[in-house]
Formats: sequence, structure tokens, C-alpha cells
Amino acid sequence: MSTAEHEYRRGLINPAQGNLLDKVGDRKRVLRIWQTARVGPSTRTLEYMQFGKDGLRPLVFLHSIEYASAPSWGFCVDAAQAGFGTIAVRRPGFGASDRVDGVDAQAALIDAFFEEAGLESVILVAVGSACPVGYRLAAMSKRVTYTVYVNCVFNRDILAEFRPQWLGPMFLQAIQNPAGARLSLEALKQAVRARSAGWLYESFLQKSAGDLAFARTYLRDIEAAWEIGAKIDAQTFREEIRHSLHDDDFLTDGVLKPFRGLALSGVETSDTWKAGFEAEAKRVGVPFGYLSGGDIFAAYQCAAELLEIVRECG
Repeated sequence: MSTAEHEYRRGLINPAQGNLLDKVGDRKRVLRIWQTARVGPSTRTLEYMQFGKDGLRPLVFLHSIEYASAPSWGFCVDAAQAGFGTIAVRRPGFGASDRVDGVDAQAALIDAFFEEAGLESVILVAVGSACPVGYRLAAMSKRVTYTVYVNCVFNRDILAEFRPQWLGPMFLQAIQNPAGARLSLEALKQAVRARSAGWLYESFLQKSAGDLAFARTYLRDIEAAWEIGAKIDAQTFREEIRHSLHDDDFLTDGVLKPFRGLALSGVETSDTWKAGFEAEAKRVGVPFGYLSGGDIFAAYQCAAELLEIVRECG
């Protein structure tokens, strides 16, 4: 038995944590059911899913715009066996969660949720467009002790990376002004109505065999995530794209160095993506690594690897 496994079994790693989620949410403790809570002084609604009994260390996922869903049931089971209770938060503007203005307000609302739920020693996993919120929570929340930033852009121009090539100009149009955001969002909806959600995802997953395999294997989950994503308003769509693809003033040199965490990307990203990702990770002061497959869906395709990283590093 390794030293890490011995300490884990003795409770020295990932110690048990209680929480108050039963008191915060609109339902009693349930398994993998979405529920809502009224959070913070403004009593904004936040939607979340929890899996796992009392006493498990909270492993909190913040979703990206392209996959506004929770990790798979199998991941949640494996996480529980490893000592973690999985909590997926539908970020403001998605599903039943009230919209707020900007990533700072998102981070403040989610931190209030952590406080009111009594979550301690949180391991936070921010994916894709949720990473700007994750950066801020890592810095501001006394409840978050380790953060994993998956598929993070940092401050890079990645519009040329998108496939098919029409996605880059569409996202750029959405950033320019509210009217452009409405047009871009409606164009995506029309494309799905004319074909299918599966077709849309396969169109922009062309450069990753792992992503394509994930989308085809979990088509129902993909379609459910699209249903959530398609209902966001144009302002939420614009903010998601703008905060993810434009320079973030928060990301100054060395800003993440004081906070424990790790930046991850999928090994199937391009060489230009890898070069930019590594340079930016070094600049902001966070260690980095690669999951063994995938690109956009690397966190979900390589779920077992992600869980092992969390167990050993968190």
C-alpha cells in the first residue's frame, strides 16, 4: 500500500466534511437530482445537483457554456467511493439559476452558496468558460482549498483554433454588441432545429477523436446539456464568450501563484493551443498538465484520471 493510500484510509487525506445542503436547498438530501436554493443577501436562486452521503469532501464542478451539465453518474459513484461528494452548480443565467452581471458577481453568489451550505475544504473544478469564475473563487473564497482549471483559455487569442472555421467569426460577432450576440445565438439554435444537437457538437469537435467518441457515447447527456444552453439569454451568451475569449484584467502576472491548484488541458489539443496554454499558465503562476485524451470534453472523457489527480493533489 502506498503512503498516500495509507494516509487516505486513515483519514489524513480528504478528511470527512459535513455540510448544510439539506437546509439550503428546496428538497432534502437526494441523489443526482437538480434542486434550487435561495442564496445570499439578494436571495438569488442557484440550481445545483449533489451526489453522495454526509461526511464526504465536496468536489464542486462549474460547467462551461457548451456542456451545462453534471459529471456522469459513474463518475459520481467513483468519486463517492474515493471520499468525495460531487456537487454540480448551474452557473447564473443557466437553467433555474438567476442571472447576475459579470463574473465577479457570479463568483460572489457561488461563494455565498458555499458559505450557507457550510461546505469546507472544497475542491473546485472549473471547466472552459467557467474558468474566469474559478480564478476569482480561488482567490476570494476561504472555503476553496484547491482548484482545477480545465480547458482554460487564460489571456490568449484562440479564435483561429475553432473548427469549423465559421465558429470564430460567430463568436467575434457575439462579443461586439448585444445585437450580434442575439444573431449568433439564434443562428446556433436554427442550425440545431434544422439538423440536431448531435450534428452541432460533432461539427465543432472535429479536431478531437476523444471528444467525438464522448459525444456519440453520451448523446442523451449532450442533448440535455444543449437544452439548458439553448435557453440562456443573449446577454448571458455574450458574457460567456467575452469573458472567455477576451483579455481578463484579473489575470495579472503571478496572480494564481498564492493559491493551490492546477491547470489541465486535453492532449488532443493543437500544438498552438499547447504552446499558448503553457506560456499563460507559467505567466499567471499555476502548474499545468495534460489529460490523456480529448479537447473540449477532456474533463469528462478522462474522468478517472481527473479523479485520481484530485485525490492525490487536492
